[in-house]
Amino acid sequence: MILKKNVICLFLLSFMASSAIAQNTENLTFKGEFIYGTILKHTEHLKNIVKGPVMGGEISVEWQSADGWHRYFNYPYLGVGAAYLNFGNPDTLGNALAIYPYINFSIIRSGRFSVNFKAGAGLSYVTRTFADFRENVMRVQGDSLWLDYKKSNAAIGSPLNVYFAAGFNADVPLSDNISLTAEYGWNHISNGMIKAPNSGINMLNAFIGLKYTPNYDARKNEYLRYYYAPDIPRNISVEITASGGLRQRYMRDGGEGYGKTFPIASLAAAVYKPITNFYRMGIGGDFFYDGVYTSGLSSGYKREYITVDELKNKLRFGLSWQNELIMGRLTAGIHAGVYLFNPVKNLEPYGSVSSKGIIYPYNPEEEVGWFYTRVSGKYLLAKHIYASIGLKTHLQKAEFIEWGLGYRF
Repeated sequence: MILKKNVICLFLLSFMASSAIAQNTENLTFKGEFIYGTILKHTEHLKNIVKGPVMGGEISVEWQSADGWHRYFNYPYLGVGAAYLNFGNPDTLGNALAIYPYINFSIIRSGRFSVNFKAGAGLSYVTRTFADFRENVMRVQGDSLWLDYKKSNAAIGSPLNVYFAAGFNADVPLSDNISLTAEYGWNHISNGMIKAPNSGINMLNAFIGLKYTPNYDARKNEYLRYYYAPDIPRNISVEITASGGLRQRYMRDGGEGYGKTFPIASLAAAVYKPITNFYRMGIGGDFFYDGVYTSGLSSGYKREYITVDELKNKLRFGLSWQNELIMGRLTAGIHAGVYLFNPVKNLEPYGSVSSKGIIYPYNPEEEVGWFYTRVSGKYLLAKHIYASIGLKTHLQKAEFIEWGLGYRF
């Protein structure tokens, strides 16, 4: 499990490192920021264990590059940040440390004043997890489990997790070397159901601090050399991606699968068309296998009502609209899909057997539903071969993390 989490970090850091090779110390800026925010109470147990505000700090280093694709994004800053977060209830939720690479896209730039959009992903370490509260899980009525939500951290199941950051920020120059920086955005910590339970922690955080540019005098006459980059071809491409991973059942699901790990797999095929030099749009088909859908599911959470172990319940197929940014060898974006084949939907909510259409009203707290999303990243290793990583979700609920290889035609 630790190895898989490190793969995520290495995959993301490789993109940042490849962009930084040509940089020198004169191109670096440094930031220090104070963090204040709140945890979103998107589940019942979070309503019980979230007590105070999120507080912490972040330090980061940033640089610019004039190579190729950077021109299409108005020469964004690349950076690596290290954050400390106190969740406001240290006895139950603990604290978190995170390190992550990110990219800061400039939306408005006038001299050294700028308004930007920031996106990044990396690794986080949480000091308190569900494992610290096993004494609060009680076995009742044989296989069923009962969890004391008021005392246990059912949001985080493992110390190592992924970390996501996205938000808007502004830099306001105070002097030649110092700028005031402010940011407001979303942060997320989750293990993608590799270790249950895992509702994850979603935060809305405000940042304020200072940005220091030590070599401004050396760069003020030529802050960055802008190079011409030709338009990228608008050729249509086809990609086939095979992925796999592991996930667990929720800790309260009981039955034969309690505490077990199940395999997941996906096969995706998509057609892409670059619309601009930095954005491409695609339409794809996604085939999913999820081994967690076996008999005896959801005796505790009461979602799916599955009494027999059938292959069809583990299979799903959907069509997705795929939006990706093009950043050299890296493409990254969000896919939004609709299930066309999903037998499990007719076994939800618990205790009901129905025949639902493709789109239907549902409660996401009780059912998976017909809509899925994937946060996707692909890095080209050779002319046609790429490594991929994806986080598949149903609205705010993470389903699994998938790692894969693909071929681009």
